[in-house]
Amino acid sequence: MDAIVELVELSESMRQAASLLADDDPSDDAAPRRPSTFLNAVALGNVGSGKSAVLNSLIGHPVLPTGENGATRAPIVVDLQRDPGLSTKSIVLQIDSKSQQVSSSALRHSLQDRLSKATGPGRSRTDEIYLKLRTSTAPPLKLIDLPGIDQRVIDDSTINEFAGHNDAILIVVIPAMQAPEVASSRALKLARDIDPEGTRTIGVLSKIDQAASDAKTVACVQAILSNKGPRTAAEIEWVALIGQSVAIASAQSGSVGSENSLETAWRAEAESLKSILTTAPQNKLGRIALVDTIAKQIRKRMKVRLPNLLTGLQGKSQVVKDELARLGESMVQSPEGTRAVALELCREFEDKFLAHVTSGEGSGWKIVASFEGKFPDRIKQLPLDRHFDLNNVKRIVLEADGYQPYLISPEKGLKSLIKGVLEMAKEPSRLCVEEVHRVLLDIVNATANGTPGLGRYPPFKREIITIASNALDTFKSDAKKMVVALVDMERAFVPPQHFIRLVQRRMERQRREEEVKTKSSKKAQDAEQAMMNKFTLVVFHIRSKLSRQKTNPISKIKIPKRDLICRLLVLAAK
Repeated sequence: MDAIVELVELSESMRQAASLLADDDPSDDAAPRRPSTFLNAVALGNVGSGKSAVLNSLIGHPVLPTGENGATRAPIVVDLQRDPGLSTKSIVLQIDSKSQQVSSSALRHSLQDRLSKATGPGRSRTDEIYLKLRTSTAPPLKLIDLPGIDQRVIDDSTINEFAGHNDAILIVVIPAMQAPEVASSRALKLARDIDPEGTRTIGVLSKIDQAASDAKTVACVQAILSNKGPRTAAEIEWVALIGQSVAIASAQSGSVGSENSLETAWRAEAESLKSILTTAPQNKLGRIALVDTIAKQIRKRMKVRLPNLLTGLQGKSQVVKDELARLGESMVQSPEGTRAVALELCREFEDKFLAHVTSGEGSGWKIVASFEGKFPDRIKQLPLDRHFDLNNVKRIVLEADGYQPYLISPEKGLKSLIKGVLEMAKEPSRLCVEEVHRVLLDIVNATANGTPGLGRYPPFKREIITIASNALDTFKSDAKKMVVALVDMERAFVPPQHFIRLVQRRMERQRREEEVKTKSSKKAQDAEQAMMNKFTLVVFHIRSKLSRQKTNPISKIKIPKRDLICRLLVLAAK
């Protein structure tokens, strides 16, 4: 028992070391803690194998329901705390911050009722039941009593949740009558799958008293306890128990009233086992041997984890030393030095924050996307078509200028129309500010987590994040007021140049349309002129050729005049 109490302190130290490696603050109660599972013990076995009886023996009180037909229908987690100031008959149930003294029989009946409801309509068979108990008889362990695995009351995922990927001790419970078939035990195979190296597995042969009359079974039990059994069983530690000693001891303590009745019952159990298993190692018999074996396995598991933990701490220590050498170790030995280190970390945080914002690193690109993507899209989604509907424009112009509007330019009505459109731009502007604010908050958190120096001072890092977030909240409020003020400024003053530019753009558009038309007509005229020029050249060529013959050309030519003219037109077209 004392060995496990010492292991509690070692387990807490290893948990704090793991938190330091993960850059968590072990002293921060509000921060989520990484739970240590070194002191967890999970009972695995078939229905009726005696798992609950074995855990009752560890607790020192028969609080868990037992039975041959599978009394445990849902996982039961019993978080034990040892209080030497309590009597051996006392059990204190802790619920939140309240404590209540209960009897083992009342607690057992309450669990039976809850287990009967666990398989009712609307309930899952894997809903766990959690108890936190204080006694003077139990080791400070967290015991997990799982339903029998042979009838698949729970699936493998639930077993892995409690026993896989952690440091929990696996207590494989096998009845003594099944010792000859221990090599084919499903519970033992499951434990080997979870813990292939066997560094956190303990085998328990229960109900030895029921097999006392079977010499073959007793011989198998003694061989397993002496590590002479099958290879799969010889690789783990084994302990033998009677299993019902706790119920007997509780009854004796109620009648005799002795504070030492449990110790007496446990010694009597060991003596009874020695009389049955005459050749078995005596240090593997009884409840006291089980507690010592659990402490041994916990210590072995810690030794497996310790080298990696020490290597990580040494690496972390070297990183801290290098950083101190860079900053100057003497700086942190005075308030001025602490202030200088804080300012240096603030500058480092600021540089990384500006890098995110200016270069688009991380989430910085989302800021530009808010202005160039989402904000224009929101502007385009405004109901401008309804606002600029002809009937709406007429109504606004009439209401603005009265029933005798300006004949040439209803300037006042147009100003009113523009003010209404600009008013609609306020909401997209506010949404843009909100979106940029969310992006900047994400950048603040990413920058704080990405600043190596801040990782060494978790409280200072949280303070910087809080200050930056509060500043961004203030800036958000100011930015909303500013964008609304800018929109109101544009609405309040629509200069005459705006209308001049409207006229200029319209005239420019008309000029471009005229130029397009002019270019088209000019091309047609150029084509016609080119054709006439070709025709003229052909006619001139023919005339010059005929004049050199000095005869009447028309009388000599035998081609009809109509055909001649057609040929001249074809030559001119070519």
